[in-house]
Amino acid sequence: MKRPSLRAQALALLLTAVLTSAALAAPQIWGYQEGLAKAAEGGLWGFANVAGEIVIPIQYQSVMDFSLGVARVQKNNKLGLIRPDGAYLIQPEYDTLEPIGYGLYRAQKGNEWGVVSMVAFPSRFGGETQELYPLTYDYAAVRKADGLDVLVLTSGGVETLVPMNTLPALLVERKVPSARFPLVQKRLPNFSDVTPRDWYDLWVDVAYNVGLMEGVGDNRFNPDGTLTVAEALKLAAHMESRYLGDDFHLQSVTTQPWYRSSVAYCVASGIITEGEFTDYERPVTRAEMARIFAATALGRGMPEINSLERVKSHLPDVKEGDYAADAIYSLYAKGVFTGTDGQLTFRAEGRLTRAEAAAIVSRMARTEQRVNLWGTGTQFRTQTTGLTNGLLPTR
Repeated sequence: MKRPSLRAQALALLLTAVLTSAALAAPQIWGYQEGLAKAAEGGLWGFANVAGEIVIPIQYQSVMDFSLGVARVQKNNKLGLIRPDGAYLIQPEYDTLEPIGYGLYRAQKGNEWGVVSMVAFPSRFGGETQELYPLTYDYAAVRKADGLDVLVLTSGGVETLVPMNTLPALLVERKVPSARFPLVQKRLPNFSDVTPRDWYDLWVDVAYNVGLMEGVGDNRFNPDGTLTVAEALKLAAHMESRYLGDDFHLQSVTTQPWYRSSVAYCVASGIITEGEFTDYERPVTRAEMARIFAATALGRGMPEINSLERVKSHLPDVKEGDYAADAIYSLYAKGVFTGTDGQLTFRAEGRLTRAEAAAIVSRMARTEQRVNLWGTGTQFRTQTTGLTNGLLPTR
């Protein structure tokens, strides 16, 4: 066998060195949370998806793990908050940014402190703001007082004490989006059949945190289980009750069958009509689920974030006049539905899994999780599933 020339050997060694250097320079990827992992390179940080691809650019001085669909990041020595597509919920302009629950953060700029919300809400002076308590205080902290957790706002040596358990009502009063479904600090599930790499980990976390979905027993969530018509109506009834502020969702079930009161509530609320469904224990279809959820006060009241006309022209398997077509179009336009593939395919007659239901109710309940189909949300859809380009996987 003819031996390689010295020139060829030198080129081979050079190529090996280049490849080795590239491999050594590859980002280091750390443990996953809600489908994303911290990734480090050259002293900076970003995030990778379950395929190891960098989906949030490596540009931050430091990052925290994603939790309930948000992560704190530091850039130019300032702290901010991002969602899983890298879009900012809170711009990186704070020296301190610490969660205190309910989607609120105690925040500091220089010598000024206050409390900011992850979502904007109407200002008392017109327009929008994210400052629940303006950054005009000397200090803000959470501590115990008479056995209660209180927010302490200090100004000129005078302390104002705000019991933490009064903040949800204040958020409702100030018309903060999603105030009826507040995030609870550190309330996270640990289901044996949901892993940090699963596309639905984020949605199970959020749906559980806001109290819309629970496990099925034995520490399991059963993500692939099929949702029934009765379960879909119960979800809709509880969402409606909480959104409207009545007490139905707090009442114990005393009737048989167990879903009778939810059906009655949905009929009384105009979500469905009397006799619209006859078999409540069969699997609900995607189209029926759209029909039910879009008819809730929450579903009707959400703003559109995607062009309705563009939605209508892009959905390949839903056309005007189809059963629940208007409801399907509406929930796409409002950032709740994202399709089962990169073409936004809906599959109206398909069954709905518990994982998919968790994704849908999470985006309905929490404003910051709704998806812009043709903006930054496109990346969000892609990176939160290992199966398709949509958040609802093909089955």
